[in-house]
Amino acid sequence: MSEKTLRMSLYFLASVALLYGLSVVLGGRVGGGAPGGDPGLAAALEEIDPVLVSQVEITGPRDTIRLLREGTQWSVNGFEADSGAVSRLLRALEEAEVASVAATNPANHGRLGLDADSAWTLAVDDDVRVLLGKAGTRFRTAYARLPDEDVASLIQGDLRSAAARSLLDWRDKIVLRADTAAIASIRVTRDGDETLFERSESTWMVGDDEADATTVRNILQELSGLRATGFAPEDAERPSDDGEADRSVQATNADGEEVASLFLTEQEGNFRVATPASPYVFEVPTYRADRVAPAPPGDDGDGSGGGDG
Repeated sequence: MSEKTLRMSLYFLASVALLYGLSVVLGGRVGGGAPGGDPGLAAALEEIDPVLVSQVEITGPRDTIRLLREGTQWSVNGFEADSGAVSRLLRALEEAEVASVAATNPANHGRLGLDADSAWTLAVDDDVRVLLGKAGTRFRTAYARLPDEDVASLIQGDLRSAAARSLLDWRDKIVLRADTAAIASIRVTRDGDETLFERSESTWMVGDDEADATTVRNILQELSGLRATGFAPEDAERPSDDGEADRSVQATNADGEEVASLFLTEQEGNFRVATPASPYVFEVPTYRADRVAPAPPGDDGDGSGGGDG
């Protein structure tokens, strides 16, 4: 092969590679599908106005999630919903775009996670129904189709990961949110020992001694937004101030009015937590229980150090 012929062959291969790259960038073959996508699916997604959505039902292989808006508040299966999770879903509904056709043969539905046994069914206000399948081969893509259509499409966006969540992930896991600027004193009881933290003009005190700044900061950070990892079974005994709780925290303002109250009972590997501000019994990791209800000053396990690790 002559040098000229070799050079022309290399130019040709480079041109083919460039054209292929442009087709991928422009979305013509995202995930290996044919260009265009299902127009019916695109129209269904376009029909959804996240501002007006008041009800979403997501039926998965094991769970059925029912999100309901009442005024500005959302509930999930009768519980308070995590506002962040709901906002993520609404944003994903607005941003979802049909990129390409992934398959037209229904024999491929199982492979794409779009058959009856594996798909997540998304119903918005009883008007729009979409089946969501597996994540696509590219970042932030997934397979989807309309229930009565064989055409499976690749959609771009966060819709699949925002919708396919368990009930635990949808529930609001904030135990309480206290106005820590209003707190003037914090009484911590732990295993029968009581510590009273009191705010002075310039610092916090325990009796006549200055309180450890890190310890107080940890308590206030947790009281400002204590987040649980889960929930106790519905029949679980509720920690309370009847002396059965292993730890308790009562925060009051300068007038002696209660700002926040927590009761904690130790379990194997975590703590159950209850507060009068919520009807639920939460579960929190041990390190959070140690931050919000530390041991008395001078105790080897005073929990005075430690970040939010």
